Amino acid sequence: MKIKYLGTAAAEGMPALFCVCDACKKARKLGGKNIRTRSQAIVNDKLLIDFPCDTYMHILQNGIDLTDIHHCIITHIHGDHYYPTDMVYVKPGFAELPEDYTGLHIYGSSDIAEEMERIKEKTGGLTDYRCIPAFEPFQIEDFTVTPLKARHGAVDPYIYIIDDGKSQLLYANDTDLFPEETWAYLAEKKPKLDLVSMDCTGGAYEDLSYIGHMCLGRNIKCRERLLEIGVCDENTKFVLNHFSHNGLNTVYDDFVKIAEEHGFMATYDGMETEFHATKR
Repeated sequence: MKIKYLGTAAAEGMPALFCVCDACKKARKLGGKNIRTRSQAIVNDKLLIDFPCDTYMHILQNGIDLTDIHHCIITHIHGDHYYPTDMVYVKPGFAELPEDYTGLHIYGSSDIAEEMERIKEKTGGLTDYRCIPAFEPFQIEDFTVTPLKARHGAVDPYIYIIDDGKSQLLYANDTDLFPEETWAYLAEKKPKLDLVSMDCTGGAYEDLSYIGHMCLGRNIKCRERLLEIGVCDENTKFVLNHFSHNGLNTVYDDFVKIAEEHGFMATYDGMETEFHATKR
């Protein structure tokens, strides 16, 4: 399996829209991997994770034809992950579509169900929505996808296990340390996770005073518990994602070294990584 991180920032981007803090000044000066857009990823070039307000930029930067992408899972309702306004531009008048185009199929929690029905009407059925219950695996082509409960400032946020039949990925942002019902599910089902992608909005902090996101200190605690319950091992890749400028002033060039010292990979916009199941 492979995952490509199209965008890797928290809601305000990095550097942040209106900010002149030291981290944002440094990111603007350095450019390159220190510039981050709002979080989005794609798995095996065909399963999109989230549809943020930077989707248009992402398809341009990465040479993606959005009519080749038929499925998108949404983590939660916040605009840096779910921007339905741009979904409307699939309708005739805004877009000339391939004759065999079947539309964009979107999946997520009850948070966005009502609004997605309105979007479906506006697009004449070129978008549709499936509300998926937490902890119930479902099929998207050759993927088995399992939504798990997240701990974040939305009504019903999800993180996801994605299984392509060969390896398994846990995509876990936006979330704090998981709620107990998610830990219980993982402990019972024991999926063998080959890559864990974790929220790191708080950057290099050891802990945070707020709930809803993680930082390096919480990432370490999360990894310890995943190893303890036996869903990860020494072969599992651990990746940190979803960064803010509120992370002890650490831009990518600084944080990548800190992350490596603790056994984590740090994402940047456009980063792609492959991973494979190993015998356990």
